[in-house]
Amino acid sequence: MNKTRNLAINFGLLIVLIAAAPALAITRGWLGPQLLTLAVAVMLLLLPSSPETDVRRSLAIFAPLAATALLPAAWMLLQIVPVPLGSIEHPIWRSAAAALAKPFSGHVSIDLGFTLRGLFGYLTLISLAFLTSVLTRNRERAETILFALCTITTFAAIELILLRGFAAVKPGNSPSDFTDSIVALAAFGTILNVAFVIRTIERYETRAQREPQPQRRYGAMMLLGAMGAVICLTALIYSTTYDVLIATAFGLVVVGLVVLIRRLSLARWSVAIVCAAGFVACGGVIALRFAANPSVSPLFRFSKIESAEADAATLRMISDANWAGSGVGSYRALAAIYRDAAGTPGDAAINTITSMVLEWGSVGLLIATVLLLALLVVLFRGALSRGRDSFYAAGAAACLVTAFCEAYCDISFTHATIQMFTAITVGLGLSQTIGQRAT
Repeated sequence: MNKTRNLAINFGLLIVLIAAAPALAITRGWLGPQLLTLAVAVMLLLLPSSPETDVRRSLAIFAPLAATALLPAAWMLLQIVPVPLGSIEHPIWRSAAAALAKPFSGHVSIDLGFTLRGLFGYLTLISLAFLTSVLTRNRERAETILFALCTITTFAAIELILLRGFAAVKPGNSPSDFTDSIVALAAFGTILNVAFVIRTIERYETRAQREPQPQRRYGAMMLLGAMGAVICLTALIYSTTYDVLIATAFGLVVVGLVVLIRRLSLARWSVAIVCAAGFVACGGVIALRFAANPSVSPLFRFSKIESAEADAATLRMISDANWAGSGVGSYRALAAIYRDAAGTPGDAAINTITSMVLEWGSVGLLIATVLLLALLVVLFRGALSRGRDSFYAAGAAACLVTAFCEAYCDISFTHATIQMFTAITVGLGLSQTIGQRAT
């Protein structure tokens, strides 16, 4: 009885986190991380109440990803630990030692507190993805979570449309504007609602083979999913840039490729050819957009830039950056060092990728890219190997592709709420990469 109650509490907390996303997205980061850490801590305490089979199978899913997933945590830990001066420490520590005329050890990070918080935040996200995987191994719970994700992202899109009319919160005001986070939710919503429509079609076809099914119920569910996708897409068209729309389209291409490959039962070589064609087509679109503004740095050519001064200030920071970075979460402290009388650079980076280049360094960025590719391989392979539940993994892979592309457009994925939402989506997708009877 206690196990059933604890499982219900865990599942309820996951629903609450999803439902709170639109509200947390507009808090500018001061509330979301604390609530997320608290909720995940409670969920971990109640994890032993979950069915042992679900935990074991989730561990089997995450095992191939464990080493890759721990690399970012190891890199953040290296940025925190003391290192001898003259090695890989940030130059600011050498300057401090010279100014104080005292020999002491340095660190890669220039703000140890924020980097330590980033480390715990990353471990929280890994835990949340695993907890979601455990809780959604059950098909009914997985469908409930997918429906909740679709519903909340659709409400976020409506929120974006309503907020767009107020001058104080227009996305064009500043790259650090909190509507970037709601834009990311709307982009996810477009993909997830399409996945929900695919789910409805496949459920109808599967069950109709066994016995006739009432078309009205499935038609209503398809209509809901289609309306959600249209609302999210309308919000994006109304409120954001062409580049974010293209990032969302790339995610939809991933879903379309999975559906095409499964519907046509393509052979392995045919799959490779179709995927290569899709990759080349997307690359062509990127090349066209890349050439549209050659005067801007490649790192933020797809972003909204407030002024030429902000562009120049960011380029100064990047030119001084070393391969080890300045420490995860340290952008605000780093920007304060470079800030001039005009107030540039601001407290927020131009986009997520710029923030990562400065904070993570080239090595950390490579580690994060390897993790992203590993997740995409597992999800895409799971989507192609599954039967009627392939849309979970396909939707998660599509969201990751959109997240990667949108990282060049805005700062939404530096927000804890969007990171939380991504972790839940990935956990849901990973949970369904193997069947219910797989060992």
